[in-house]
Amino acid sequence: MHNFATIDFRKGASAVVTALVVAWGTPATAQATVQPDDFAGRLGTLINEYRSRHGVAPLVAEDQLASLARQHSADMAKAGSLSHDGYETRFRASGHTMCVENVGWNYPTPAKQMAAWEASPGHERNMSDAGVTHMGVGAAANYVTFIACR
Repeated sequence: MHNFATIDFRKGASAVVTALVVAWGTPATAQATVQPDDFAGRLGTLINEYRSRHGVAPLVAEDQLASLARQHSADMAKAGSLSHDGYETRFRASGHTMCVENVGWNYPTPAKQMAAWEASPGHERNMSDAGVTHMGVGAAANYVTFIACR
């Protein structure tokens, strides 16, 4: 299932934010094989490796974005639902003028989550966007959120 949404927020100058959701493939039947912080850290590393392979500068990890991503993943886990609910609030709390967000659910390893995002044109576009410079990745239970901003 693919759910693509473009959201236009106005904060000083116009900022267009693309928010994307993906959930496909064979769901994992077991809990993630790594702890949430390890999962998020490894996924962030994989995103930067992907960007480097495609000639795009790596993203700088930002604690505020990681905190927002972790909280959103925890909220999705509590609700038992993959969503971008509260995206406008996260975007405004980020302090940035433009952000993109990917969310995922039920992939057993960071590499499998990364492969799913690479296979989705919208998610791939978010990960390789040369206009974003900072990122945060957060995981809770089997949910993960990637937020990248400029």
